[in-house]
Amino acid sequence: MSIDLRERKKLKRRTISLMDDWVFKAVIGDPEDEVCLSSFFQAIDPDFRKVRLLPGEKKAGHPDDKAIRYDICGVINEKIYFDLEVQQNGNPEEQGIRIVFYLSRLLSGQRTKGKDYRELRPVRVIMITNFRFFDDPEVSSDVFYLVGEKTGRTLTKHIQVSIIELAGVERLQRIPVQDLTPLDRWRIILKFAGDPDKAAWIQAIMAIDEGCRRAVEKMMEIPMSMIEYMWETKRLDREMMRNSEIREERERAVKKARERALKQGIEQGKDQGSMLKTVKVTLKSVKRGMRAAEIADMLEEKVACIQTILKIKEEHPDYTEEQIAMKMIRHSGCLMSWNGADSVDERVCS
Repeated sequence: MSIDLRERKKLKRRTISLMDDWVFKAVIGDPEDEVCLSSFFQAIDPDFRKVRLLPGEKKAGHPDDKAIRYDICGVINEKIYFDLEVQQNGNPEEQGIRIVFYLSRLLSGQRTKGKDYRELRPVRVIMITNFRFFDDPEVSSDVFYLVGEKTGRTLTKHIQVSIIELAGVERLQRIPVQDLTPLDRWRIILKFAGDPDKAAWIQAIMAIDEGCRRAVEKMMEIPMSMIEYMWETKRLDREMMRNSEIREERERAVKKARERALKQGIEQGKDQGSMLKTVKVTLKSVKRGMRAAEIADMLEEKVACIQTILKIKEEHPDYTEEQIAMKMIRHSGCLMSWNGADSVDERVCS
């Protein structure tokens, strides 16, 4: 079957990709047609002769468990549990943590009661990244397992991770299609199936690789109504995410404002108590005949501050000590502008 990818470009539709998680699941994780999945796993490791799918949802065992949904999970050769993931964006550190989480769930989800731990099935996470994972541009895939830092000794191969990177696939165009490895053919298909600009390259691979051919055909058979539905669903999801982020940002802003107001209130309370004490001592001292400079020296305050207290009392003889203290706090900026004039500068302190 010939698929002309250029036709889709003419239809003014956005292209879809096998790296879209829902497309990947529909094509590679189709329980009714495991040709694509088997072909892909054979490309990863020729010893993966039989692949069987399992339900993708990991149920929580108790309320504190986190339920997760694997992209595609199953069993290899009836003995290795696997999780196959695709990731469009990210970074090695973040994805490394995510991979360990998936590995732990695959392993801990097995029943161990009354069993020898050696009876646990091996687990393997296979992650396809559409971003740069490896530092060396010549490296596009690798297998990881537990190895000692000093001894280099392998602790166990019961848990393994395979990383398959799609970044840099364009460089494979210099290699004749027939000389490409099965895994490199799949890397090209995963990266560029649905891209009209790579149509000839895709067609050449489809002509010699049955699994790749079937994957592209299945992708192109997805009804446009489904594609439009998924686009709209993702758009709504993004909008809900943005609204949620806006709401969370507002809640954080309100929380910070409350915390700031509380802190300011506490500080203001401390200031008020300190200022009230200064006002009381000042008024009592002046009654005993002490001068502003003497009071300031005794309280270790600026003379201008003591003079301001006295001027407020002079201009507002009915003010209580608390009112004078509050006026001093509200207009604390005026203390720097006090110049010994006959009255408080009301332009600043009013």
